[in-house]
Amino acid sequence: MSDIKEVKELDEMQRILAKKPDLAKNSVKTYTQAYKKLVEVLATKNVADLDNEDIIEELDKLENYGTINLLLTIVMMIKFDNQKPIDDIKKHRDVIRDEMRESRWKRKEEKKDKFPSINTLTKYLNRLYSKNEYQKFIINYLLINYNVRNLDIDLIVTDDMKTYHSLGKQGDENVLFVGKNNSVYFYRNNYKTSKTYGPKGIRLSSVKLANSIRGYIAEQRAIKEGVVYLLSLQDGNRSGRDSLSNYITKHTYEGLNESDYMKIIVTEKVKTIEDYPKLEKISFNRGTAVQTIIEEYNLSVY
Repeated sequence: MSDIKEVKELDEMQRILAKKPDLAKNSVKTYTQAYKKLVEVLATKNVADLDNEDIIEELDKLENYGTINLLLTIVMMIKFDNQKPIDDIKKHRDVIRDEMRESRWKRKEEKKDKFPSINTLTKYLNRLYSKNEYQKFIINYLLINYNVRNLDIDLIVTDDMKTYHSLGKQGDENVLFVGKNNSVYFYRNNYKTSKTYGPKGIRLSSVKLANSIRGYIAEQRAIKEGVVYLLSLQDGNRSGRDSLSNYITKHTYEGLNESDYMKIIVTEKVKTIEDYPKLEKISFNRGTAVQTIIEEYNLSVY
């Protein structure tokens, strides 16, 4: 008697994803999780046969515009895959997107009024330097002047040129090097958009930064020998990457996060078309498309 293997039937989303073998892993994860949420909200695994008006009515009960937008997109994918009409779903998604933009604009206005100015951040930076708070100075200097994300700051600090080159070639570390004549080099292998923009090397010119790096290295070497991490624990070991945001906000002005810093810088520096070169520089520093910066970080743009 031969063994009979039970073949598990694919759900609606799995059937769609099976036709898209080149889809990025993150997209697959997003669609899969969104479908699970959709099934939970609609209380069925047979979304294709549900009435469009009923779907819209149920999804409109949700409070988050982003979630509604995503779930409507999933519905459209399923309906299209099953050759069902989607025009009314698409029209309603357009309405939701308009409302989402309006909501985002209101939040931007509220944040713009609450955020400190670049001048306030700069004064804070100078106070850190005057008090020899080297680690905080380095973190805030990079956030203010080079528009970095949390992952960019998870780096190794060194005053040895060979170590700097070795870590750069290693391909998976970010490294900050201070050399002679207050020269500072910042090399990034590991940042959010590295697959798009590749490794980034920048020469920084700041006596205060150079002095702070030397001071921080001296502090850390008094704790332990070996590699010096910018985001270090009390014993000198590296902070875990799953807690970068919490770690960094403990060292910033009034607990602001890296996204807040970015919004402050972009909103204040980029006001007219004449400021476009500044925008391009920020785009290069961060490794983010210009259009994304305008839409997500400029609090003065609707």
